[in-house]
Amino acid sequence: IDYSQDYPNLNSVSLAEISYKEVKSGEIEFRGNKVPTTPLSSYSKAREIAETLKEWIKKGEFLLTEPAQLLPSVDSGMSASALKERP
Repeated sequence: IDYSQDYPNLNSVSLAEISYKEVKSGEIEFRGNKVPTTPLSSYSKAREIAETLKEWIKKGEFLLTEPAQLLPSVDSGMSASALKERP
């Protein structure tokens, strides 16, 4: 995604397709140039956070409660309206 032009103008033009492995490698080649990359998420950091939450829950420091209200089901009769697209 070209965030300078495509994103604000709602254009959906793909510049290239790369694998997650390529993103994690730290560098891709794009139009003959080496471009640094970094993933938007970290599996190891997610595991660390999950482990911390698990410990907090066990110690009673992070309490889980019943939901205040359930999300509507398919059978609820509610329908979603489409978002208006900008020109």
